[in-house]
Parts: sequence; C-alpha cells; structure tokens
Amino acid sequence: MQHILIANRAAIAVRAALTCRSLGLETTALSAVTDTQNTHVESADHVVSVEGNGLPDTYDSATRVLEAVRRSGVDSVYPGYGSLAENADFVAGLEAMGVTFVGPPSAALRLAGSKAAAVEAAHRIGVPVLPHASARGRDEVLARVREVGLPAVLKPEYGYGGQEVRIAHSLDDVERAVAAGVAETSWYVEQYLSVNRVVGVTLAVDHHGTVIALGERESLLVADGLKLLEASPVEGVGSETLAAMRADAARVAEAFGLRNVMTVEFIVGPDRYYFLEVNGRLPLAYQMSERQADIDLVELQLRIARGEAISPGEVRIERARHCLEARLFVHPQELDRFPEVGELTHFELARTEDVTYAWSVDPERPVTYELILAQALAAGPDRPSAARLVRKALEVSRVDGLRCYVEEIAQRLNDEC
Repeated sequence: MQHILIANRAAIAVRAALTCRSLGLETTALSAVTDTQNTHVESADHVVSVEGNGLPDTYDSATRVLEAVRRSGVDSVYPGYGSLAENADFVAGLEAMGVTFVGPPSAALRLAGSKAAAVEAAHRIGVPVLPHASARGRDEVLARVREVGLPAVLKPEYGYGGQEVRIAHSLDDVERAVAAGVAETSWYVEQYLSVNRVVGVTLAVDHHGTVIALGERESLLVADGLKLLEASPVEGVGSETLAAMRADAARVAEAFGLRNVMTVEFIVGPDRYYFLEVNGRLPLAYQMSERQADIDLVELQLRIARGEAISPGEVRIERARHCLEARLFVHPQELDRFPEVGELTHFELARTEDVTYAWSVDPERPVTYELILAQALAAGPDRPSAARLVRKALEVSRVDGLRCYVEEIAQRLNDEC
C-alpha cells in the first residue's frame, strides 16, 4: 500500500488525504467533472476525473470508479463512509484486480447488505432479533405484515442510509409505502418498538481476528431518515446490557467475516436489545471514537488493511469523556435539482476552542453534490456540558441560503443542557 485512491469527496476525503500524507503515502483524489465543490482535490497528490452527473453516476458508481482505479494505477482504495464503502460488487471488482480495499471483504459486505440475510445470520448465532420477514409486491408485503404484527417498520431490503424507511401503524400505511416505493422492491418487514433507541457499537477487527472496541453511541435526533444528533457514551442503559451488546457485536463481526472498522447497530427496548443491522464502514461519527480513544481512526483502518496486527491494549476508550455531535444535513427539500444544491449566502462556523468541525464546503462556489455542510463535535465531563458547547457554537455560527436543520437541532439540544 503505497498509492491510494480516495474514493469519496468532501470532508472525509480531505481528512483521509491528510492522514495518508502523514504516513508518507501517495494519494489520488476522485473528482466528478460536474462537481464544483472539489476542495478535496487540493489535499491530494493527484486527481482522476469521472464523467456523469449525480452520485449514482459518479462517486457511487462501481463501474466508473473501478475504471478510475485502472487509469490511476493505484494499489489501494480508501472509501470513507459513502455507499461505495459497502458495495460488495465494487469490492469484488477490486479483489479481481488485486487492489487492496480499506474495508471488509466483498463476501462479508454482501451478507451485511441484505437486511433479511443479516438478521437471519445474527439469529443463527444466538443474537436477539425482532420478528421479521421479507416480501415483494403489495399482497405479499401485506401478508407478512399481518404475521409480524402492527406497528411495523418497512425498509427496502438492500437500502442504504435510512432512506425510504417507513413506520406503518395500519394496513393502509403499508399500502401507501409499497405504492410509493420503486416497483419490484424487495421489502424487509420488522416489528416496530414504540419505546426504543438505536445504539451503534463500533469495532475494529484485524486480519488476525483481534477485536477492538471503539465505543458506543446513541441517536438523539433523527429526521427524514437522517441522524442529526448523536451522543456517546450511551445513557440509561445498564452496564451489563452494554457489555452484552459489545460481546454480541464482536460475535456478529466474526460470523460475518468482517474486517477493518464497522458498526453493529441494535434496537434497545425497555428491558432488552435486538440486532438491527451492520454498517461495514467507517461511521459518520468516527470522530467520537477518536476523541474518546485519542486515536486516528483512518490511520487504524490503513494499518489493518495492510495486514498489521493490532494489540487490544493499544486502544482504550475513555467512557467518562462525553461526546456529542450535531450534523448540518442539507434538508431534502433543497435537493430537488441534485447534484445542483444551491447557493450559500453566508457560511461561517463559530471558532470555539472546545468545538471541532468536519467540513470542506467553499461558500464562494455553487454548492453541488453536498448532502452535509458540517459536523460539530464537542466533548465534556458529562452530556449537558457537551450539549451546551455545541448549542453555543451553533448559536454563533451563520449558515444562510440552504436549510440544514439548525433550528431542530438547537431545540433538541435544549433538552440535553
């Protein structure tokens, strides 16, 4: 691993290039010819362009990016946290070319990519799961919902990033969800818990089978399928339950054949937890783990990918350090002409000593391809102190021209302060 294609854009691509440079690794940036927000290119040694318009036709296109890999002559690919990071077909293409992928093998991603197959695999090794089923078409979906019971969650079986997830409280809700979906969609149906929270357990697993715990986090605010606010450590869940979830997450990683960094998500109810899904990639909240463990998680990914053995004792999560991260996702109603998002009339993030940001947008250029404008992270001795720091930073910051959930986040932060 000497020359790495960074198969992503924006803040994570900038960060990956900086880490690679610190390790003496050569980098090539990926850039769509229609992307005006290409500041990530400036952080890399070289650039390779791809044609097309929109994420599915450029940065998320396995075909186009594999061709870019061939043209650039790299020996490795770093995907960050986009959908390409969990694309089993893309990884299989790299494996056939003899190019190292900084992430799990294609077989593990293929298993994790099917919600139904992943839940069945978890169930086989004794990890708790909710009543579930998969189906195609209106009549079959309705029949499976009747078996699982209402309320129910409906998701495309191979969906990504929480998109098109529907909560059905009636059979009419089910019919509307199926009618609004893409024809021939394979739906995954699962029992819905009205009192629940989503807890993600992040792990690193090297090629020697060593598992390292990288912390747990919970979602505090979700809107339009987007996790706008997350916190770590998890509160209100007993230490024994959290320890059991860590153990089950490690068992899932081993059973799936996962390697590198991944997150195993659980639904946590009033008295127990259930397996939800596996995200076989760097989490969007990776800086929480970095702050709690004083580690460069991108560097850890690179080390694992080149076969290094990781000592369990070298990473220690400081769970007394509370982290809270707010994410300024662009509101879906601003994305009607995507990848042409719009214009920022003012973009200024408050310079606060105790708050760090992940961002790369240039407000002087038209905004294209941008789904998230910035992430604001703070740490403190407890959750209220971290929440106050993020709230203050958002109050002083100015982001005008594009809606990005600032008001909704601020209101939820008030509850945590």
